[in-house]
Amino acid sequence: MPAFPIRSARPAVAIPPGRMRHDISEDRLLLHTIQTAEAFEALLTNEVLNPNPSMAEPPLHADGYDWMYRQMDARLPTTGDGAIWLWARIRRQTLMDLCGLAPGQVLLTCRVPRERVLLSHFGDWHAVLNRHPLIIEHPDENDEAYGARLDRIFEDVDSRVRAAGVSPNAGYRHWPADVRTELEDSWAFILDPANYGRYESWQATVHALRSDDVVQAVRIKD
Repeated sequence: MPAFPIRSARPAVAIPPGRMRHDISEDRLLLHTIQTAEAFEALLTNEVLNPNPSMAEPPLHADGYDWMYRQMDARLPTTGDGAIWLWARIRRQTLMDLCGLAPGQVLLTCRVPRERVLLSHFGDWHAVLNRHPLIIEHPDENDEAYGARLDRIFEDVDSRVRAAGVSPNAGYRHWPADVRTELEDSWAFILDPANYGRYESWQATVHALRSDDVVQAVRIKD
């Protein structure tokens, strides 16, 4: 028998009422993840959940996921192929909405030691997915000036890739090394919570999820 409680609930009551107290500075992070029923059974059977290759990222975003995996390998003491994705800070209503899209799946509430977790800013993660430089707005910069600077930088990246005889739509590994280095250096910004304010959405990745990381499981009903 698992050491954590398991219950079934509709999305509206899958999460207890009140504020979810996510503190990403804690030694053991409060995390949430929605997993398939099959993944949950694997966790119960094996006492560990490893990433499922059949659920791998779509080819369109393979470069972004590869970058994240490399960051995990470099920054975490654990090893593994791929990642389990969790929420480290998310609005209660947003998590309820996600549960509403996942009938038959299982919401896991976890506490995972901080050293096994790589945090990343959810919104700015999309710069990585889209292979764009992450450009931070200057404090004294208005929207028009920021937009113009963004356009200049994007055009510069595009022209440098094309000058190397490569289509910007080609595989990222074919882009010039200096362009890839600049982009990846800019993406590192998303991994440091000190770069952001208090009320941001954070995601988390781990190489594996252990049964003793889980504090509660909720089977989501239709």
